Amino acid sequence: KKSGYRLDYASSARAKCKGPKPCAGTTIPKGGLRLGSVVDFRGSTTYVWRHWGCTTPKILSNMKGQFPSADELDGFEDLKDEDKDRVQRAFDEGKVADDDIPESARKADGDDDAEE
Repeated sequence: KKSGYRLDYASSARAKCKGPKPCAGTTIPKGGLRLGSVVDFRGSTTYVWRHWGCTTPKILSNMKGQFPSADELDGFEDLKDEDKDRVQRAFDEGKVADDDIPESARKADGDDDAEE
């Protein structure tokens, strides 16, 4: 079903994560589960991608506002069963499982965010 979101697996390792810092800009590995958000760019519609684990509670809340159940998300039916379970659990709980958050999204110990 068409919506502002799409679930799929990265077809290459070229897409960069548009998730929150510190992960933003890191590569999504080929075959990695990712979430796309529709954006209009110079008059054409495209997706910006993030690791599934970089999906924020706010995005999950927005998805729930558009869809009564996770299986209505674009691309859900094409996922492997274990990934359907991961998405369904996050949809139900309002956040992705801690195990799904990529290492690149975790702040290093002692990282005090001096730049911000």
